[in-house]
Amino acid sequence: MAISPITVQSTQGQTGFFNAYPYTDFHELNLDFLLATYKSLVDKANEIITWANNHQIEYEEAIARLTAVENEIETFEAQITAAFNQLKADLEADFAQQKAELDKALADTKAEVDATIEQLEKDVAAAIAAFENRFIELETEVKNELAETKAEVARAIIELQNILNANNQYIMQYVENRLQQFIDDLPEILTVQVYNPYRGEVTDIQTAINDIYSVACIWGLTASQYDSLGLTASEYDAKELTAAEYDTLGYKLLYKDPDLYMLSPFDGQYEHIQTVIMDLAHLHMGGVTAEYYDGLELTAEEYDNKELSAFQYDWFADELLTA
Repeated sequence: MAISPITVQSTQGQTGFFNAYPYTDFHELNLDFLLATYKSLVDKANEIITWANNHQIEYEEAIARLTAVENEIETFEAQITAAFNQLKADLEADFAQQKAELDKALADTKAEVDATIEQLEKDVAAAIAAFENRFIELETEVKNELAETKAEVARAIIELQNILNANNQYIMQYVENRLQQFIDDLPEILTVQVYNPYRGEVTDIQTAINDIYSVACIWGLTASQYDSLGLTASEYDAKELTAAEYDTLGYKLLYKDPDLYMLSPFDGQYEHIQTVIMDLAHLHMGGVTAEYYDGLELTAEEYDNKELSAFQYDWFADELLTA
C-alpha cells in the first residue's frame, strides 16, 4: 500500500505569513522562520515517503520470503522435536534394561561376597584361637625358662659374693699390714737427711723443701703490703687467685709490678710505664685541641681532601691542617 505525501499550501507573498518586504516587528520574523523550517521538514518527509513507495514491492517480496523461511524453520523444528523425543524414549528404555541387568548382577555379586566374608570370618576366628593356644604354650615355656635363669643368676651372685668377700678380706689384710709397716717406718722417713742447696749444708727433707719453696716466693706479698691495698673480701675473691699464685706472684698480681712501673721524670711519682710513655709522647705531638680545630671552621669535605692518617693528625695536625 502506497503512502500519500504531505501537502502544504504555499503562502509565498501573502501578508502575515511570508513577508516579501522588511519586517515591522520581531514577531513576524520568528513566525517566518518557523514556517520556513516546517516546510523544509515536510519536503524531507515527502522525499522519504516517495522512496518508501518506490521500494514497496521489494519490501513485500522480502516479507514473503521471510514468511516462507519461518514456515520451513517451524517444520524443521517439529521434525527435530519428534526425533529428539524418539531418541529420549529409546535411551530411557535402554537405560531401564541396563539398570535391571546391573541390579541383577549386583545382587548375585553381593550374595557371593557375603558368602566369602562369612567364610573368611570363620577362618580368622580359627586362626586367632590357634594363635592364642600357641601363645599360651610359649608364655608358659618362657616363664619356666625365666624362672630357671633367675635361679641360676641367684646362685651365681651368691658364689660371686663369696669370692668377693674372700678377696676383700685378703686385700684388707694386706693393706692393713702395709699401712702398719708404713706407720712403723714413718719416723725414719721424716728424719732422712739430704743436702740443702739453699743453705749449703745437710738438713732434713722437710727443711730442704721449705727452703726451695721460699725461693719460688720472691714475689710474695708482705702483710703490710696486702693491708695497703685495702681490698675487700669480694674484691679479692673477684681476682680468683689460687694459693700458689698468691704465694709466688702476689706482689705482681695485686701490688705494683716492678716490671711495669717506673719513676716518672715529670713529677718523680711511681707511675705505670704506659702513663710515662704517653706523657713523653705528648711533649712531641703537634696535635690540636677540639677548640683549636673548631676555630679552623673546616667542612667535612675540606678535611677529607687533606687525606690525613691518624698518625699525621696526632703528631702534625697543627701544621697540616693550616697548610
